[in-house]
Amino acid sequence: MHQIGLLFGSFNPIHVGHLALANFAMEYAPFDQIWFVVSPHNPFKDRKALAPAQSRLEMVAIATKEEPRFKICDLEFSLPTPSYTINTLQKLKESYPDNHFSMIIGSDNLLNIDRWHDSHRLLKEHSILVYPRPGFPLENADITHSKTVKVLKAPVLEISSTLIREGISEGKQLRFLVPSGVYDYIKNNRLYNST
Repeated sequence: MHQIGLLFGSFNPIHVGHLALANFAMEYAPFDQIWFVVSPHNPFKDRKALAPAQSRLEMVAIATKEEPRFKICDLEFSLPTPSYTINTLQKLKESYPDNHFSMIIGSDNLLNIDRWHDSHRLLKEHSILVYPRPGFPLENADITHSKTVKVLKAPVLEISSTLIREGISEGKQLRFLVPSGVYDYIKNNRLYNST
């Protein structure tokens, strides 16, 4: 049985924080592989702010190509939108019965998990690994009773896709906040109003 960590996201764009977290989780959780599950449309995100889904998928491919244990999962591209995590997890379990999947989420998501579709099932039936996010202390989350939620004491990185998008739209040179090749992809494809 392979242990697979699932990092869900819009990856709009993927940045070095995503890769650092995936690297840390793979070594310390530990996982055999980390799958980057690209969401075409997260129900909590404004669709207008999203780069095209195919572009985001291609940026994840560029970012992960040098680590064979990092895989891209585009399963949600074939599921109805908006993407509900519970449906994706169910489909993954059916499609890959030899793998054990664990979601990797930030403490911000854990503290708001009751807003997720079918959150009670999510917490009861699926393994969840939580990492700290700035401003969302895990002490505020009641996970003491949970058999499915574990904490990963990963370094706290204050890099966000929002910061990168806003900076690029303002003409800032943010090459080193995104993985090698991704910045050129953003510029060449004029994403986030880059010129």
